Amino acid sequence: MTEPADVLVSPPIEISEQDDRKYRHITLANQLQVLLIQDADTDKASAAMDVRVGQLSDPEHAQGLAHFLEHMLFLGTEKYPDENEYNKFLNAHGGSSNAFTDSEDTNYYFDVNHEHIEGALDRFAQFFISPLFTESATARETNAVDSENSKNQQTDVWRFMQLKKSLCREDHPFHGFGTGNLETLRDKPAELGIDVRDILLKFHAEHYSTNLMRLVVLGRQPLDELQSMVMASFSPAVNKSLSAPSFEPDPYRPEHLGKRLSVVPVKDSRTVEMAWLLPTMQDKYLTKPQGYLSHLLGHEGGGSVLSLLKKKGLANELSAGLSNSLSAFSSFAVSIDCTDAGIAAVDEVVKTVYEYLAMLKQNGPQEWIFQETQGIAAMNFRFRSKSRPINYTCSVVSNMQLYPPEHTLSGPSLHYNYDGPAVSALIDCLVPTNMLLTVVSRTFEGNTESKETWYQTDYTLTDLNPSLMSEWASPSTIDPDLRLPEPNSLIATDFALRGLPDGSTPAETGPRPPELLVDDPSLTVWYKYDDLFSKPKLNVLMQVLTPVAYESPEALVLTDLYSRMVTEDLNEFAYDAEIAGLHFNVSNTRMGIEVMVFGYNHKSPVLLEKVAQTLASPNLPEAVFERLKDKVRKGYKNFAFNQPYQHAIFNQSLCLEYPR
Repeated sequence: MTEPADVLVSPPIEISEQDDRKYRHITLANQLQVLLIQDADTDKASAAMDVRVGQLSDPEHAQGLAHFLEHMLFLGTEKYPDENEYNKFLNAHGGSSNAFTDSEDTNYYFDVNHEHIEGALDRFAQFFISPLFTESATARETNAVDSENSKNQQTDVWRFMQLKKSLCREDHPFHGFGTGNLETLRDKPAELGIDVRDILLKFHAEHYSTNLMRLVVLGRQPLDELQSMVMASFSPAVNKSLSAPSFEPDPYRPEHLGKRLSVVPVKDSRTVEMAWLLPTMQDKYLTKPQGYLSHLLGHEGGGSVLSLLKKKGLANELSAGLSNSLSAFSSFAVSIDCTDAGIAAVDEVVKTVYEYLAMLKQNGPQEWIFQETQGIAAMNFRFRSKSRPINYTCSVVSNMQLYPPEHTLSGPSLHYNYDGPAVSALIDCLVPTNMLLTVVSRTFEGNTESKETWYQTDYTLTDLNPSLMSEWASPSTIDPDLRLPEPNSLIATDFALRGLPDGSTPAETGPRPPELLVDDPSLTVWYKYDDLFSKPKLNVLMQVLTPVAYESPEALVLTDLYSRMVTEDLNEFAYDAEIAGLHFNVSNTRMGIEVMVFGYNHKSPVLLEKVAQTLASPNLPEAVFERLKDKVRKGYKNFAFNQPYQHAIFNQSLCLEYPR
């Protein structure tokens, strides 16, 4: 196809060598950047549009407006005025749709049976060309936004997120309430004499421009055909040559940090989170210094923070990484799921993290650690499996806002260059004076001083003790159990595909059905050769069958605890396998215990043998048993606080069980 003069085709983008899809990045005359993807085998087509505006752009007098506008775009356009036309078309052709509003982006996406992509695209395009924003829909949809907010009221993730936002500068947009409700979208504007429909139209006019939009279209059709569809549907969209919104880099100033935030949760959770304000990391995607740090702070093997905290009986789990990643700033957090003893010894928990950071400073950045994570990232990118089209387009279109066209797919995954000074600079930011320490526990109930406005979360905010901050900043000693991880011996290096047991290949024999290799009273073994995906990976599923596992509630709980104890015993050994793309899972079922090992072939026998040995002879120390029992007990208790739809799904599954 000869490209039209008004279409600019970008150089080829970097893709995985295992990816059999075809890609083309183009820019239309109206400056809309589009990624076309042909997947000749897909049953579903999909498209996603990302608009570079989100909650941070909400006007002060109408908090939640960006989210409200996201809702309104679904409700009729000049070309398709019926409010339900888009959803009716998708539903009639096996499709679905959704959207979300983030801090700086609004993302719209759908899927549909592949032969109906053209009709779906045309309806979708009208959202960004001629939305109606009718008076009746505007009034009605405020209730839908309010209902969504009400659904989240008792969900701790939403409550804690809004609480931490509320503690930053009041004159920074990060302080805002991005979901919105009737108060912010109906009552307050009415009090100020503002027509919500008018400000919706104004917001759309000021922020929805094709030069700030990115589009991904995936279908079975050839790229030329997909391109023609896109040009026909999206060329009328207007380029207003707008600049993307920009924001100040300091939502938290020094007076907002060096604080301890004590919070009462809805669920019976016990968490210590250390969060530090950082410059934006989006411009450092080639070196990813935060990836180096999250790899080490989040490590679970010997010598790690979590290993030591578990040994002391203070923690169950730990995660580390960016908790916010925006164009103006970011934040890095270490979140620790604590035991009751850990919550009673918060200072000890925090001290352990700072001792680990001091150890990292002493050792300095290690290029071999970067090279190890770089190799794992390259391996995973090379052998990445396909995801559902709707998930893929939604993710990729977000990447288009952050990476140049050639790195749209690879930029989030690959580690290109080592930058030791950037790692050191990042570690230097992780100091007590730059930290917000959040402690979550039911023990604070009835003893808090403040209540957050939008979710009514009870909390207390206090200054950190200066002497503690001084000790954390420069630990006088470092626990000898804290050390860098050993080189990972479980990273696969042999990616050759295994042949069939008889030496033949699927090309010679055609698809092979599962084969029964062993069949006796104590053991049944089935084998299925992968003649479809052609990746150096395996899946092993083992079931230990015993009626005892489900004969009573007590037996079920004991089997669950046994599975958790086995998993805990394996954790430090298996963590290296986990980060190298080789996984295991031990769980209880109605029929007994189920064991899965899956990932890269090469080192799988090492993990499989270790799992089998541990399953047969696990180490079951009483202290670990008590810690896991307490976690299970709290999990059962917290089930009551799940959202209604989660209870509905659970009870539906009970109804589908065979009677005993």
